[in-house]
Amino acid sequence: MTSRPLTTSNAGGAMVALAGVTALAGLWRWGQLLQYMRIGEALADHAIPFERKTMPHAPAVLVVGDSTGVGTGATTPGDSIAGLLGAAFPHVSVVNRAANGARTLDVIMQLAGTGPGRYDLVLVHAGGNDVLRRTHLRSLGPQVDALMRLARKLSSNVIVTTIPNLGLLPLFFPPLSWMMSRRARQLCALYAESARQHGAHYLDFFHERGACPLTSDPQRYFARDGLHPSNDCYKYVFDAIMKSTPLAARLTRPRLRPVRTA
Repeated sequence: MTSRPLTTSNAGGAMVALAGVTALAGLWRWGQLLQYMRIGEALADHAIPFERKTMPHAPAVLVVGDSTGVGTGATTPGDSIAGLLGAAFPHVSVVNRAANGARTLDVIMQLAGTGPGRYDLVLVHAGGNDVLRRTHLRSLGPQVDALMRLARKLSSNVIVTTIPNLGLLPLFFPPLSWMMSRRARQLCALYAESARQHGAHYLDFFHERGACPLTSDPQRYFARDGLHPSNDCYKYVFDAIMKSTPLAARLTRPRLRPVRTA
């Protein structure tokens, strides 16, 4: 039995078929991405930031940032980082100015709009939307420095978290995933250096492929949209904050004067 020789016509047909399959796969992935975005928008619509007012001289925490500060993706506000902090320190006041979709520039405005007074702790959760919405690096550097300066004016204790390696999430695919990894790496480096210069505590959750505990188990650590944190992810970040920063020591001492929370 002899095989038919590969002709130019046969090769051309195979290439066309391959191109068609590739195009269909690409359309399916983009359709899946749009579906996840719609799920994420629904999660954001239902997210309520955790806040609590206690006694006037109780320690006070200010939370600013994006959807991570709001707690989008958590089952309840109590499952967010702010909510977990509130449960761990029931005597502490929590003022939450975080907003879904906030970029670094928006977080600066959150800090600037808090009014007079100082806090025992400022929690900053930012950076994800600067990657997703492509904030230019040339403008991002000065913005991050301005954010750190404002946060330090409000408290001598500032804790900053940014993002994991977004390019490793199954939500993104090449070449989009490569761009996400590169931009996330650059953003985390900017925040880490600025935090060091301004005396803030920076927690680094960015890891390269094969070394990230969060993106290695996305079904556990991310919500239904494949992007926002899940309850387990918020717990992971809060535990890291408790372990790596002097948070507990800062929230167990009474204040000398109350902080304005409105």
